[in-house]
Amino acid sequence: MASAANYATCLLDKLPGVENQAATTAAVVMCEADYPGGMAKVPQGDSRGVFASYRSGSECTLEKSRDTRFVRAVQLISSACHRLYDQPQPPTRKPDLFDEFNIKP
Repeated sequence: MASAANYATCLLDKLPGVENQAATTAAVVMCEADYPGGMAKVPQGDSRGVFASYRSGSECTLEKSRDTRFVRAVQLISSACHRLYDQPQPPTRKPDLFDEFNIKP
């Protein structure tokens, strides 16, 4: 079996079909052990691109959580899907002296 590329893909490998707290916790513990730093280390939109499995985080969530009965597992699946497949937000411009003194360049 191929190993997951990061924490989010690890969750998506282990959580679909989970029906209880114990299994959800075990999956999270295993993924955290393999990928310290968790979701914070996964770049937004990391699985987007021409060969992406899903067009959006919502499409991924629908497919991956369809047979998952435990609510917390579904929430984690959704978080992982949205991290991997939603487009990153454009960077915001940092305020500078022009902003501070209300100067129009």
